[in-house]
Amino acid sequence: MDVGCEYHGYLSDLTRTWPPCGRFSAAQEELYSLILETNKECIKLCKPGTSIREIHHHSVKMLISGFQELGIIGKGKSIQYNYLNPTSIGHSLGMDIHDSTSLTSDKPLEPGVVITIEPGIYIPSVPILNEKAPDRFRGIGIRIEDEVLITENGHEVLTASVPKEIPHLTTLMNMGGGGSTTESHEVRAACN
Repeated sequence: MDVGCEYHGYLSDLTRTWPPCGRFSAAQEELYSLILETNKECIKLCKPGTSIREIHHHSVKMLISGFQELGIIGKGKSIQYNYLNPTSIGHSLGMDIHDSTSLTSDKPLEPGVVITIEPGIYIPSVPILNEKAPDRFRGIGIRIEDEVLITENGHEVLTASVPKEIPHLTTLMNMGGGGSTTESHEVRAACN
């Protein structure tokens, strides 16, 4: 779910991913945990003086290492990373979704700036360009995006109240199962 809203001329941008069956498969949980860890570690880097490019490079190192451990990309095959995650770790946010073209990814962040932190992965259902991800990961896409305000002493996560931890998502997805429809039975049958 990639959503946003507008409030007094300012925009937001938020992404959450959850399992369609209300619980994570083992493969989904492995990937989700890696993306979540990367999200949290990159948020820790958000402070005055750091650039989006520095945060991006940190995320790429974390994700390549994690993807190699999971067997999604081979050692020395970091070029495949770009096919699995073709986006940057984040962008500026304000009166437009990608707010300012003058805020380059090399410019040091300053208090009052709002950026997104959004690591992710998209593994195609079929292999592309000699990419050899294990079958259990095929067709999985995950992105976790937060809005981060740079403060004088660090940062504030503006989207902190939106669940992203696995137990919170699982609980949220399994709440209120009282009403049922034909559609929900079909989804549940596909998940079993």
